Amino acid sequence: MKSKKMIKVIFPFMVLALLMGCATQKAVTPVIKAVDLNPKILSGQLAQKINAFEVIFDATASMNEMYKKGTKFNQEKSLVKLFNDTIPNLKLAAAARAFGQFSPFGDATSKSLFGPKDYIRSSLPQAMEPFSSGLGFSPLDAALDGAAADLKSQTGPLAVIAFSDGEDMEKYTPVEAAQRMKNTYGDRVCIYTIQLGENEEGKKLLKKVADAGQCGFMVTGDSISAPKDMADFVEKIFLKTAVAERRPEAVILDSDGDGVVDNLDKCPGTPAGVKVDRDGCPLDTDGDGVYDYLDKCPGTPAGVKVDRDGCPYPVAVQQAAPQAAPQAAPSATEKAIVEKGRVTLNVKFDFDKSNIRKEFHQEIGNLAVVMKKYPDLKILLEGHTCNIGGEQYNRKLSERRAGAVKKYLVEKFGIDASRLTTKGFGLTRPVASNATRDGRQKNRRVEAAAEYIIRK
Repeated sequence: MKSKKMIKVIFPFMVLALLMGCATQKAVTPVIKAVDLNPKILSGQLAQKINAFEVIFDATASMNEMYKKGTKFNQEKSLVKLFNDTIPNLKLAAAARAFGQFSPFGDATSKSLFGPKDYIRSSLPQAMEPFSSGLGFSPLDAALDGAAADLKSQTGPLAVIAFSDGEDMEKYTPVEAAQRMKNTYGDRVCIYTIQLGENEEGKKLLKKVADAGQCGFMVTGDSISAPKDMADFVEKIFLKTAVAERRPEAVILDSDGDGVVDNLDKCPGTPAGVKVDRDGCPLDTDGDGVYDYLDKCPGTPAGVKVDRDGCPYPVAVQQAAPQAAPQAAPSATEKAIVEKGRVTLNVKFDFDKSNIRKEFHQEIGNLAVVMKKYPDLKILLEGHTCNIGGEQYNRKLSERRAGAVKKYLVEKFGIDASRLTTKGFGLTRPVASNATRDGRQKNRRVEAAAEYIIRK
């Protein structure tokens, strides 16, 4: 009897425990599988872009605030995990750092969690594991200064990735700290910020921090929470297009119709019907420097100086010559245009780069040939970018791209710098959609166009 009573007492608790177990099972967050970027590397489509990176982790009191179905702290930990799982198999150095108040009576500060050391995938999760909540204000500036010191031993391109809500930073100077880091490392470092939560002031501040780095950019945590979006974010930080696998578009143009394709034509804009040599330049059979179709005195002996019509200058005589009759005003025919053309330039650039790719050297050389042929011709070089990154940074990048083409024309071909003007339009004048990789590539460019005419 006692056993039966005992069973009656225990049974309800057993049922309750079973129900709670089922409820707990249903509440488990589904496992998010990261996108594998390694096939793109193995196929040669992408290559490693940076040598080392440091993650900055916000462990301050504002991160305890509720956001959606958890806290901002929960969002941060899940995003860092997905970020870590998405990083492809590369030879990297890594470091991590947190900022906040790490003792009950201490001031808010920053401390290193590990590194720099060889990157191991387990390092980031292990560094974050002790943190279950945040404390104190938000000295992101101390974290950025600390990261700048951490990375001093590293070589090559670097990336700093800061996760934060951007709040409680009124008495700190994170933008100035980002500028100090940029001054220390120059073009070697890019700064990326990820906003947790949705505070508008925090978002603006984190964007300024990323913009101060002059490369990199700010994203919201929500925008990279899906595996595919996180993969795109990680790809921009760690990878670049493999130059060796780049294939030019199979488009063959002969704009002036002279039978020599544009990328080989050293004299673009040749008038229709004019015979040209294999370089696309009009023939000069007698070698007097005047093209055959303009030469009024063909067959001039070698070495004889000629005028612009290809005719020898008259030989002077010792006796007094009769006074020449007044010359009639030039006829309409003499004033007619004898040559008309248009020269263009379209040089593409890699993401966040201003160096000129080898495949465009010939196109710039074609422009130089025309400028040497027409010494009064002046060119405006217009630089452009895609829409990734801040407006101010992209404007400066577009100016550097235009400047690189000008420098190449001056140093390689001896073009007078005063004949070349540069202007950067940044991301304001796209020629294709920035929603696709191909469209963004078309927008990263330097353009030039000039029309010229030659009169008698």
